[in-house]
Amino acid sequence: MPKTKLETSYLIAFSLLGLFPIVIFIIKPFLLVPLLMLSLFNFYSVERSKVNWNKILISSSIYLLFAFSMFYSTDFDRAIKMLIRLIPFLVLPVGFALVPKSIYNQLADVFIKVYTISCCLYCFVILIYCISLNSTDIYYIYSYMSNKFWGYEDHPIYISLYFGIALILLLFKRKKTILNVFIFVTIFFTLLFLSRKGNIIGLILILFYILISNSKIIFNKAFFGYTLIGVIIIVGVSILFNNLLFTRFKEVINLSEYLNNPESSTGIRSILWRISLNLSFDSPFFGYGLGSVQTIINSSLIGNGYKSLTTIHQYNAHNQYLQMALTTGYIGLTLFLGILTFIYYKIKNNKLALCIFFYIVFCFIFESLLERQNGIIITALFFNLFLFLPNKTESISK
Repeated sequence: MPKTKLETSYLIAFSLLGLFPIVIFIIKPFLLVPLLMLSLFNFYSVERSKVNWNKILISSSIYLLFAFSMFYSTDFDRAIKMLIRLIPFLVLPVGFALVPKSIYNQLADVFIKVYTISCCLYCFVILIYCISLNSTDIYYIYSYMSNKFWGYEDHPIYISLYFGIALILLLFKRKKTILNVFIFVTIFFTLLFLSRKGNIIGLILILFYILISNSKIIFNKAFFGYTLIGVIIIVGVSILFNNLLFTRFKEVINLSEYLNNPESSTGIRSILWRISLNLSFDSPFFGYGLGSVQTIINSSLIGNGYKSLTTIHQYNAHNQYLQMALTTGYIGLTLFLGILTFIYYKIKNNKLALCIFFYIVFCFIFESLLERQNGIIITALFFNLFLFLPNKTESISK
């Protein structure tokens, strides 16, 4: 329990961060403010020598990479808007770095509890919303979730990212209470309903990683129970939604039928990846600059006979690595990969942190997460939460 006003204030700040999945789009950025304000207030009472300035500098360098590319952008107004959107990569390293080490783990535990419960509550919000649409057309429901979802403005891909992280957090829970099992089942069911292929594949790979790195877990009753529940849910979801899940994954199994097909999500991604790769070769060193890439991609889509992909949606590269190459060039991409490598080495001894890190960087393959506000915040939040975790402390998974 917190003993001082400062500790109580931090407890509230971390609890607010945990509400990220459940609050509407316009409120999400403001959840970061209490942590930043508290840390700045605490700045004058901490020993400067104990603050890890190297971690702050390297972590915030993601923001600096984008900021540098703004100077040769052809769309300065859009670049400024995107730079404002990227501010979490600048403020969260400072916010977490200045949290008192003596209470950091306790605060992280509170954040994880609130975050997983928030994801569970979000599942029920989605259920109520889908029922309110009064439709059995799953794709109609998806389109409305992306555009008119009660102020959430969350695409199913980003919702699936929140849920995938929550499931990993729950897998590492030592105490498998009835509440934890209920939350796990609810989130897992909703994740399968959303049917985002990349997110589900990423989660399966993380599961295999856990098995390979700790073979004893196979004989763990709780793990066996979760696996059995997962199989039952997969079968149940497939029956309830007319094999929607299997239909979605058919695109992955029969790639040749869907590649370059602008009518399928897999086909659209293959088109965007090919066009983005070609464009990156045309400006390999520094890219096109922050804010310029969208216009460049649209022009190339039209030039290659895919004008239909520019009329309704504004597609980015749908791959964060290609997006970095287009924005900052291969020099910027190399630096970005260097930052990710630095984070990896700093968290590699924490298996929970490592699993979430791998999950996010895997999802980078299928989505330009750092182009959207929600993707920026969730990535910066978990990267920095674990990066600044004190070394000599108990595991934050309880």
